[in-house]
Formats: sequence, C-alpha cells, structure tokens
Amino acid sequence: MMRVLVVDDEKEIRKGLVTQLPWSEWGVQDIMDADDGDTALELAKRCRPDLVVTDIRMPRMSGLQFIEGLRREQFDGSVIVISGYDDFHYAKEAFKLGVSDYLLKPVSKDELAKAVAVSVQRMRDRLAYEQGRNLLQQGFEFALPKIREEALRELIERPYRDAQTLRIEHKLKQLKLGWLFRSQLRPVVFGVDSLKAFAGSEFSGDPEALLSAVGEAIEQSLEEHAADRYVLFLSKADDWVAVFGSDEGAGFAKLEELTRAICADVGERLHIRLTRGCAEGPGTVRQLHELYRSALEALAQRKVRGAPEEEWDAYDANERMFEALFDPKALVELMKYGSQQDVRDAAACFPRLVKSWNVQHPKDLQQRAFEWLLDVFRTAQRTAGWKETSWEKNPIVLWEHLERFDTLESLQEQVTDQLLKASDSIKVQSDSRSQIVHEAMRIIQQRYHENLTLQSVSEQVHVTPVWLSKLFKKETEMNFLECITDVRMQKAAELLSDLNHKVYQISYLVGYQDPVHFSKLFKRKYGCTPQEYRNSRGNQHE
Repeated sequence: MMRVLVVDDEKEIRKGLVTQLPWSEWGVQDIMDADDGDTALELAKRCRPDLVVTDIRMPRMSGLQFIEGLRREQFDGSVIVISGYDDFHYAKEAFKLGVSDYLLKPVSKDELAKAVAVSVQRMRDRLAYEQGRNLLQQGFEFALPKIREEALRELIERPYRDAQTLRIEHKLKQLKLGWLFRSQLRPVVFGVDSLKAFAGSEFSGDPEALLSAVGEAIEQSLEEHAADRYVLFLSKADDWVAVFGSDEGAGFAKLEELTRAICADVGERLHIRLTRGCAEGPGTVRQLHELYRSALEALAQRKVRGAPEEEWDAYDANERMFEALFDPKALVELMKYGSQQDVRDAAACFPRLVKSWNVQHPKDLQQRAFEWLLDVFRTAQRTAGWKETSWEKNPIVLWEHLERFDTLESLQEQVTDQLLKASDSIKVQSDSRSQIVHEAMRIIQQRYHENLTLQSVSEQVHVTPVWLSKLFKKETEMNFLECITDVRMQKAAELLSDLNHKVYQISYLVGYQDPVHFSKLFKRKYGCTPQEYRNSRGNQHE
C-alpha cells in the first residue's frame, strides 16, 4: 500500500490535490494532508509516507526546511515540489535536498501524473533492490553454516600454507571466525559409536538424521555448559569437530571435564554412545591440521581401548573364564558344557584379550575380532562336532556384520551374541544329552583335579547317585568313573607337553595321589606310559 502526504498552506489547492486527482489509478491507497511544515513533519514521523507533495513557501516552516527535517529523520521516500515561484534559487536548493521533481503552479493533471509515475517507479525499484538485497542476505545467512563447514574442513584436512595466510584470514573474518587467528586452539572430535549399525526408531535408521540430531544436541550441551569461544562443524568422516579457542593454553584446563559431560548429555538425550578424542595440546591456526590428526588418534584409541584398565577387575574375577578366551578349545568346552552365564562371564573378559592384540585402530580391532571368532568356530567344528557351516561358506556376512561396530564395547556385545548363539547350536547338536548329564560333565570338566565322587556330583545336579549312573551309561556309554578317568587322562596328555612338570606332578594335578596308579590308568588309555607318551612326541624330560 502506497501512502502520500500533501502539504500546502492554501486550503483550496491542498483539498484539490487530495480529492480531484485519480490517486487510486496511480497506485495510491492512503492520502494524508497538512497545512504547514511543522504539522507535516510530525505526521511524516508517525505515518512514514512513501511520497510527499509539498509547497515551497509556507508560514513558520518553509517547504525547504520541511524537506531538510525529513532528511534528518532518515526519510527515504520521494518528494515532489509544487511551487508558484520559478526562481532558480528555490529549484536549485530543492534538488540539492534530493527532491524527485519540481513543478510550477498551476500544475496540470498530466504533468503531476508523470511526476507521480516516476516517483512510484523509483519507489518500486528501491523496494525491489532492498528485497533482493534481503534475499541475498538471507541466502548468505542460510548458507553460512555450510560455508563455514567447508572453510573449516579445508583447515583441518590440509597442512597450512603460509602463502595463503591473507586469503584464509580474510575468509575467516567474513565468516565471523577471525578469533581463530588470535587464539590458542584445541580441537575435539566427537564420534557416534557404531554409526553404521544404528537403527533407532526415532530416526528410522537414517544416519544423516541422527548426525543432525547429534550436532544439535552437542550445540545445546555447549550452550548449557556456557562454553565460551568455539565453533562446531561436521567433518567429511561424519564426526562432529569442535574447535575451542582460548587466549592462553591454560584456558583448556576444564576441557576434558566439559567434553565428558557433553558425551553423557548427548548419550542420555538420544540413547546413543558418543566418544570423543581431544588433541594432545593447544596450538595456533597454522597447526590446526596436526592438532586435528592428534584428536583423531585419541578418538581411535578411545574406541579401541574402551573402559580404563582399572575398571576391568569386575570383568575377570573368574580367571578360568579369562583364560578360556586365549584357548579356543577351552572356550568351546565352556560353550558346550557351560551355562549361558558362563559364556557371558568369559566374554566379559574380552577387553583383556583385545589388549593382548595391541591394535591401534577400530578397523584393526574389527579384523582381529573377526579372525578370532572364525578360529573359535573352526575349533567347535573340530572338537565339539558342531555342524553349522553358514559362517564358513559365506564368512563375508559375518565380516559385514562386525564391520558396522567400531568400538570395543559394541564389538564385545556382538562377540558375546555370536558365542551365545554358537553355544546354543552346539548343545542342540551334541548327541541330545540331557541337561543333567550336561551339568555333571561341566562339573567334571571344571573340577577333575578334585576328589570327585558319584555321590558328590549327584548332589550338585540334584539326582540320586543311582539315577546319575544310569544317565551316564545311557548317554555317554561310560559309567561315572570311566568318564572322570577319561577326562583326567586327556588333561594329563595335554600337560605332558609341558616339560616343566614331572610325571608325578602331573599325577597330582589331574587328581591322583598315587603316581603308580596314574601310570597304569594312562597306559590303559593310550597304550604307553606317561614318560613313553612324552618321548614319542619328541619331548625328552631331563
């Protein structure tokens, strides 16, 4: 809607201009009038007209003084002067003040129409220019995060070159990041654990939506913790990078505490795990590439190490479970005869196994976990008669599954799940032995070196000795004594490969206090004495 203000001290002329001209045809919907400059100036302040049509000579405040007052009030509309005087002095002063046109009375309708048309077009051109400029500004502000992201990615992913200092500094100032050149910097990389495996219902399995939500949550957490000087952006590797700035390196004293709190906040809000890696120390913008590489290494180490070693005590209270992870055969026995809780207890020691691998990167951890599982499965086929072969025919399926999990904790969960599934499958395929015999065999496997009796074992499996004996004979084709003797002889044969143990010591270790009786039983099983068995395998005891 266009507004016009008509100013003239002669009432007839003023009313004629307001009522006798086809303003609506010229695009004008609102017409105001005033009889002197003072009144007109106050009206213009309140209503902000788009076009002013004014006389020159008026009482108290002249038309020229009125126009000067408009300019002082930052009036940006058009002004048409209508005067009965053709004195060049007045016209010259009026045009100095920026009027659009200077018309002499009596003014004709056509003459005024042309002047108004020019003013309206100027106003439309100005409005279009301002709208275009606003759109450009809005577009720039909308694109600003992306432009910042690209500029910051360039800084962290490429070594700094002094020849580009002026260009980089100018660009960062334009992006309101000039403080990067004046500050000590320390980047922190935040990585979503196992992003490829994420299938949260809130994001419908959409990693991009999750990453966006993570960025918003990190930003919100930074604001809540009153973080001062920082910039947050997404790297090409889909990690969120926060570059913190401080006037002095000592300003990062609480950075570790801050980033730990951010990971906890984001994890709680989005029900994910967020791991962070901090650069080893602060540096300048010229060192940002090296600082970023340092933060990436720290992130990889956190993903590979998992929980601090001081927290491992809860995992390996049972040393036998821990040792089973290093011996595929012992682990398979545990999977065959042990309970699901036994398998979980063994898998809880996985971090200690990983430490022995000395891996430095999540990809290496995934590869070693894959190879270790294949070794366990092959052993299960060989020693436990496991008939499952899908993993062997198409191992890439197992690899692609594990490759989606890039932290120690998430891989530990997957390893535990694989072991539990294999354990269930082995038990289903292991000659249909009853749960009672399974439990009795587990006790024998664990405590063969003790003075086990049919009575003591039957009490632990909650059946009578007679019934347990019958079950053993039916399902193993051996009686209880033959079964425990067979287990002891197998363990003795394994121990004979260790020259640190003498034959009589092995006798004690497998539960026999009489070495002579032990030797007779061993010869009955293997057709030779323990010493002959040791020698036949190329081991000569001193």
